[in-house]
Amino acid sequence: MKNKKIVQLPRKTKSFVGKSTDFISGFLGSWWAVIFHTLWFGIWLVFNFDINLLTFSVSLEAIFIGIFLLMASNKTEIARDKKSARLRKRDRQRLELDIKLDQRADRQLTELRKVQKDINGKLEKVMKELKKLQK
Repeated sequence: MKNKKIVQLPRKTKSFVGKSTDFISGFLGSWWAVIFHTLWFGIWLVFNFDINLLTFSVSLEAIFIGIFLLMASNKTEIARDKKSARLRKRDRQRLELDIKLDQRADRQLTELRKVQKDINGKLEKVMKELKKLQK
């Protein structure tokens, strides 16, 4: 078996914003975020800090969480669209190849039918000659 070279394509480098978005959305979708928020709100309530400030900070946090999750969702959607486009292109290429193969097979079958017809005609002539010779 021949050794095949493995070709690695260069990876696209992510921007700082892209890396940050990945990190934040990854953190927000983990148990660490639940633990952090539970501790944070627990400490806030135990030390009886200003509840209005807590409400304001939670609202602001919810806005940013929504933005980060939408950014992550958009990125996933873009990746899914790219993959779908690649699959459609591959399927189109396979379909074109199948059509070419079907056309080739059709031509070959047509040629075989002609050859078969010629053979049957010649065979009939031989059979008639044999019958004449047998009489």
